[in-house]
Amino acid sequence: MKKFEKWVQENYKLIIPISLIVVVFISFLVYYKLMISSNYHVDTEEKVYQYFYDRKYEYTAVVSKNRKDVVVDYKPKNINVNIDSTPIYYQKGDVVLFPSDMSVVMPTLSCAEYLSPGYSYITYQKGIYNLTTNKYHGKLNHYFLFDGKDLYFFIEPVTLVIGSDQYQLSSYSYITTEHQGSISYYDKANDSYKTINVDDDDIYIKNDYYKVYILKDVIDYQGTNVILTSDLKELNTIEKKG
Repeated sequence: MKKFEKWVQENYKLIIPISLIVVVFISFLVYYKLMISSNYHVDTEEKVYQYFYDRKYEYTAVVSKNRKDVVVDYKPKNINVNIDSTPIYYQKGDVVLFPSDMSVVMPTLSCAEYLSPGYSYITYQKGIYNLTTNKYHGKLNHYFLFDGKDLYFFIEPVTLVIGSDQYQLSSYSYITTEHQGSISYYDKANDSYKTINVDDDDIYIKNDYYKVYILKDVIDYQGTNVILTSDLKELNTIEKKG
């Protein structure tokens, strides 16, 4: 031990720079590995479709994913498409991609809301709906998605109630209230898009877990009205849900 201490004392001027070089080299390796991992992506061509108003657009898109199966880029091929909050459906498989930020609304958790960043997507496997974002992969319970403006996406069946009329909408359906005096809905099971003229604002969506007044952006939570967030940037991202 004494010999080692003596050797260190005699060579400390050499040990210090060598140690620094080793630390810098290890740091570089870690940084390089992280850069390679984050920049790595695989491009695949996917056949998808979207509805804009009552017109269906079917096209091919290049979807880029990284090592964690996170979508990092999306580019339509040979077609100009206005990329907004309109859901993008894969023609094969139960996959829906959301090109813009969305709020994940959780009525069964005191109406909590979390941000799901753009390019998140939902898959359905073995009776479970999963959401994948850049930092989160987990199941969705009895939640729905809202773009903060006029589009609601429902991962499970709901009933649209307009006065005395009721419309049954399947899983993966959505409703938009973009135009004053009318609402439009896409029903996934029937692959149909319809617009209905309305003359009051007490229109709502319901199922066994929530009731949402879609023209008021309000949830009826145990008899109390909870206003949904319109500025999604105020929300915590969903990986912070715990």
